[in-house]
Amino acid sequence: MDSAFSSVSLRTKIRMAVALMWALSGLMMLQPKIHSPLFVSDILAPPAEAWQPLGIQRLLQAADTLWLKAPMIWPDVIAALEIGGALVIAWGHNTGRTVASFVLVIWSVIVWGVAEGFGNLFNGTGSLLTGTPGTAFLYAMATLLVIMPSAWWENHQLVYRVRQGLGWLWIMMAGLQGLPGAGFWHGPRLAEVFGLVTMDGSEPSWLQASINDGVMLSFHHPLMTNLFLVLIMLAVGIAWLKRWRYAFGLSLVVMAIIWIVPQACGGIWTGIAPTPGMILPLLIFIAMARDDLMGQQLLSERIQVKPS
Repeated sequence: MDSAFSSVSLRTKIRMAVALMWALSGLMMLQPKIHSPLFVSDILAPPAEAWQPLGIQRLLQAADTLWLKAPMIWPDVIAALEIGGALVIAWGHNTGRTVASFVLVIWSVIVWGVAEGFGNLFNGTGSLLTGTPGTAFLYAMATLLVIMPSAWWENHQLVYRVRQGLGWLWIMMAGLQGLPGAGFWHGPRLAEVFGLVTMDGSEPSWLQASINDGVMLSFHHPLMTNLFLVLIMLAVGIAWLKRWRYAFGLSLVVMAIIWIVPQACGGIWTGIAPTPGMILPLLIFIAMARDDLMGQQLLSERIQVKPS
């Protein structure tokens, strides 16, 4: 009974968190600057202009062209889709939730391809610091949690898989960060990743100072800085896979620093950020992984105190 109640409670919390995630993203699409050319030049164009496989580059350029045909209309359409989907997920009936979730998953995959260039996974320059594997990809994975079968929640299988997936995600990001061809072991390239793109003057002074410190450190000490990044990402991944008791806290600290400094809080001060960044879906995954971690610790404590 306790286990079943716990799974229902967790599922409801995750569903509401996913709805909040989409509602916030939808509201951000209503920012005035998103209706301006800045959204194309600063958000949509850079992935298309970066080195990409030819097919992906053409896809991104085609999406940019389509957006420019109705730049005043698309943001409102997207906002209506995301906010409407969030409301249905939060308070709709089961069938409505399923339909809304599928629609938002499909929408996320479209955005992942035509706006994010598949999170730079296929051009050899992907890094967690710049948003790889892609915010839209993580939104899709988080939304899929809403429509997972009840049995997967009740037998704890889903939270177990999320914890494992989170661990392997961090390990994969450590591998991408350490790729020699990505250039992160060289000062100019790592400094660019650490802030030369995001530091555009719209951030608060304390954040600009933090970004500048990261840029200078990575430029003058790239080997030390990148080695630390690789090792800390690897440590977070292994901590989740091994059920280390401090995995939750370590994940929060590392993710918060990455989101605040190199990602400049998802660019929320620019007025053209379409989402708060990857922080929201990652927090959902971390919360679920913690539930599996705490459940295992509770089980171990019960076994230890069980009378012989």
